[in-house]
Amino acid sequence: MANGHLEDDAKRFQAWQLDALDKHPAGTELRSVGPFRAIVPAANQPGGWVTIVEGTVTDLETQAAVADLRAMFEQRNTLLEIEYNEALFPGVGGWLEAGGLTLAERNPLMACRPDRFRPLIAPDVILRRLTPASEEADMLAFQTVRWTDGGDEENRAVPPVEQLRQEVAAASSVYLLAWLGGEPAGTGVSHAMNGVGEVVGVVTRSDKRRRGVAATVTSELVSRHFAAGGDFVFLDAADEAAARLYERLGFRRFGANLVYR
Repeated sequence: MANGHLEDDAKRFQAWQLDALDKHPAGTELRSVGPFRAIVPAANQPGGWVTIVEGTVTDLETQAAVADLRAMFEQRNTLLEIEYNEALFPGVGGWLEAGGLTLAERNPLMACRPDRFRPLIAPDVILRRLTPASEEADMLAFQTVRWTDGGDEENRAVPPVEQLRQEVAAASSVYLLAWLGGEPAGTGVSHAMNGVGEVVGVVTRSDKRRRGVAATVTSELVSRHFAAGGDFVFLDAADEAAARLYERLGFRRFGANLVYR
């Protein structure tokens, strides 16, 4: 990827992060701690998120900020998790580890723009957009496929259908359930904000993989976003195999999303 594309995509992603922070969920607080900005939930509640927002970061201020963040999140009995784009802050990982955090994930960050988009559609895959009025069976199938990683983690807790009904009501979000051979086969979600689309939850049922489900779901989410006037879509790929799939659709890497806990 040309450096210009890398920088443009990384900067657009960082701008999205700032917008997402400013629109933090009700019941949470937005705090600035050194070079970090944190969404801090109420005690014993999920939803915490910390990222780097300053352009220059030093070793000492990073470790001091981590100590303050750790105390803040421990007070609320909530997991401290810091994520950021390694391409923008390449030296921070070692400082976070020196502060007692451990690298939990490193996933390719990828972006697509309308002029690069190449949709791939498997004709046998049928897509349904979920709404608050969707059938209970469809809602349950979506939750089960998505949150058990397609059945790979059968013992993982599945959020209630009532929660999903509230989530799909958001006008800025699209929730898709894919069908193949008359059975629920995959899921995908997109959230739009200020022209940027975030694609998450692209999961294929374990016995339906390698049949175009993920490519079809992602293509539809991206198509809808661009058709609605959006001009930038990003995601973080679960692994290199997923990254290769997204590259076929026109996504390009612009860094790696690092998650420290």
